[in-house]
Amino acid sequence: MGATLILLIIAYFAFFGFFFYGFFFADPETSLSGNLVQYQIPNTMMNLTRRLLGPKAATALSNLSQFFLQIVYLFVVLGSWSVMFAHGYPMMDTSSQVSSYHKYSGYVVFMLCMTSWRRACKAPPGYITENSIMKFDNYPYDNLLYTNKLCPTVHIRKLARSKYDRVSNRHVPRFDHYCGWLNQSVGEENYRYFLFFLLVHTVMVIYGSIVTALLFYGEIIDKDLHNARFFNVATGAEVIADNMMVFHYLLMTHFYLAMVLLLMSIMTLMLGAFLGFHLYITARGMTTNEYFKWKEVRKWYKKATRQYQKAVQDGKVGVSVSNNSSSSSVDKGGISDDTDIGCTGPMNTTTSNGSGGTATTTTSTTTTNKTKNDIEEEIMDPGPFPQNIYDHGIIENFKEVIYPRSTRPNALKRWVDWHKTEERLRQHTKTEEQKRREDVDVVNGKTKAI
Repeated sequence: MGATLILLIIAYFAFFGFFFYGFFFADPETSLSGNLVQYQIPNTMMNLTRRLLGPKAATALSNLSQFFLQIVYLFVVLGSWSVMFAHGYPMMDTSSQVSSYHKYSGYVVFMLCMTSWRRACKAPPGYITENSIMKFDNYPYDNLLYTNKLCPTVHIRKLARSKYDRVSNRHVPRFDHYCGWLNQSVGEENYRYFLFFLLVHTVMVIYGSIVTALLFYGEIIDKDLHNARFFNVATGAEVIADNMMVFHYLLMTHFYLAMVLLLMSIMTLMLGAFLGFHLYITARGMTTNEYFKWKEVRKWYKKATRQYQKAVQDGKVGVSVSNNSSSSSVDKGGISDDTDIGCTGPMNTTTSNGSGGTATTTTSTTTTNKTKNDIEEEIMDPGPFPQNIYDHGIIENFKEVIYPRSTRPNALKRWVDWHKTEERLRQHTKTEEQKRREDVDVVNGKTKAI
């Protein structure tokens, strides 16, 4: 029986781990689990629905699929809290290890949990349009990750740290990632709410795990389970109480609460790691989008440095230091601004070869003869590693999250002044056009009726 119980627990962890990895960590283009969870299972369900219930039901299910993770969230969170209210709270009244005051703190945590989720779902990230672009133009271009160019999709100037999100079909300032749990993009104006949502839920699973574990420990102490007498149901023989027997007893008598404890234990590790990641990139002045871009920059830099050092050793080039070591001279080689970023990284990353720059390995050919013998490689020193110009120190970096630049008085004043200027220009253009038409009417012998 003990072996069966252990196998069930392993299967429980494996099931959640497989689907969690497949949903949030695996690349569906290269990973079998990611492809199965993100593509094959949803497509199979859609085809089965279409065959059994018809195309209308399949269309309705497709429209509902965008809310899938939100539905999963409500099912897991509300279901877990229902188990705690129904099975955990009555145990607090008699437990020697957990005070009944935790009932009230539990209500507070539950309300914070639901409130933070709803707020994070409702708060927009900010959207860049022709009318709002001046409000979000608060960061300089580093000419490494971001260059001054037009967005090919919405045909407006692509601001530094912004990105067009294909899921929401909007251009988002200080784009971080698209979050399925919130069903919207996370950007400049709602990242603070996302971070609070993540913090509250991390605290919730840690607090819940500790309280539930203490409830089980209280059962062991209060009922003196290590000295209790257990009997084999099949044979009627007395069984000596050991840790496995006590564990089996608690699992059978408080099965639902035990499953919630296992789930919270898993989520403590995962949410704790996820929160730590976001606190880290915030402290470093990066977004999730930029973090993965910088990983590509590091790959390029290591490769370029190795190529240069090997060329020096082989005597192909002389030892020299690049005069232009600024970020503008670095080709980021392979980083696409159009790569979709999910909660844990690029959702569909493609790598392309970067064009040559002063700090890259380039290939030059003569225009008269394009044979392989005429191809000449020019290898240059990549220089020092480029710096992140958006990293202004931990305090200032967190301040930008808590108090976004687009909501500050100077940005709002610039936005209002720009609108006033645009309105004056429109009025001036309208007046000039009206005057021109009146002049044409006079020339043509037309007069206004009085």
